[in-house]
Amino acid sequence: MSVIELTSAAAQEKDAIGGDDHLVEFYETETFLVDTVCGFLAPTVRDGGAAIIVATPAHSGAFEKALADAGVEVDAAVREGRYVVFDAAELLSRFMVDGEPEATRFRETITTVIGSVSQGGRRVRVYGEMVALLLDDGDVASALALENLWNDLAETNPFALLCAYPMRAFEEEASAAAFKRICEQHTTVIPSEGYSLLADPVERSRAVAQLQQKTAALQPEVVRLREQQEVLAKLAYVDALTGLGNRRAFDRHLEREWALAVRDGIDSFVVVADLDGFKQLNDSCGHAAGDEVLRQFAEALRSAARSTDILARIGGDEFGVLLTRCDQRTPHLFKARLRRALVGLARPGQAQIRASIGHASLRQSTSSGTALNRADLAMLARKRSSYAW
Repeated sequence: MSVIELTSAAAQEKDAIGGDDHLVEFYETETFLVDTVCGFLAPTVRDGGAAIIVATPAHSGAFEKALADAGVEVDAAVREGRYVVFDAAELLSRFMVDGEPEATRFRETITTVIGSVSQGGRRVRVYGEMVALLLDDGDVASALALENLWNDLAETNPFALLCAYPMRAFEEEASAAAFKRICEQHTTVIPSEGYSLLADPVERSRAVAQLQQKTAALQPEVVRLREQQEVLAKLAYVDALTGLGNRRAFDRHLEREWALAVRDGIDSFVVVADLDGFKQLNDSCGHAAGDEVLRQFAEALRSAARSTDILARIGGDEFGVLLTRCDQRTPHLFKARLRRALVGLARPGQAQIRASIGHASLRQSTSSGTALNRADLAMLARKRSSYAW
């Protein structure tokens, strides 16, 4: 069975029970699309009904040629006002408001279009791809909303509608929900040519079984890829050596906490800590020893911080801390706890880890960047002084 015969048979069957159908096709090739649209519109136009095509200019031309090749007198239908064509993008622009399809404008626009061809009780068939244009632009919400508007209009206006989407629009896993919803919004779903062109029921059953097998085989791979994606997403914001946040994560948290401090009037403080003598340690003892010191200092920060505080390694031997929603005593209490934690980490024969530390108020800073710069300058002033704390 050809796709024209398939679509025509489906359309005629629906005519027998009322004719106000909302079909959707998913296609892989332009040829399949053209054949389906031709099969949907040809019987109606031949019988004196009306056809409305809302498509790209390239598609409209291909549909007209296919109908003419199928023996439909398109020119006569045009003269009689039974065959009208609209540019999908232009018609869509008539009822889009603030990036969304506006219900009243849609109803007025499409009712006028249908009314212009339905005189004398003509049956009307509409092919539309405005929804496909929206989906191609990544506007899934508007595409689904427009499908709903078509369904609402069909409750008071007799017409049959065919929509079509290219399968490439649903290649990503995230599109599964949209695909399911689109199928639910239509009374008839025409699968892509890999299934629709199989005339033998046995071949169709085999095709379904093969798709089920492929789906089952892909599930473990999907799970594995999701897990990898989660790991990569975590690594993008974590310092691999210390397990603390990295500079990217710290900057995001700092911007958020600064905005909250300004909005709520409750202060937070940014602390910058830079290890003293770290270059000399690396030069004399090697990078492995330096890495161990960085890990130990990170552990001391964890011990000194509250559960609500945010820790990060923001440079080679530089660390950042966000002391959230607190008063001006908190940075000093934090430094005292950090000093005790470092003493507790000292190992026999190993010099105590020391650091120069500065802090700044977020609420009293004009931006998150300004706060970080003030804390950094305070840390440098400490480093230049005769004592680190």
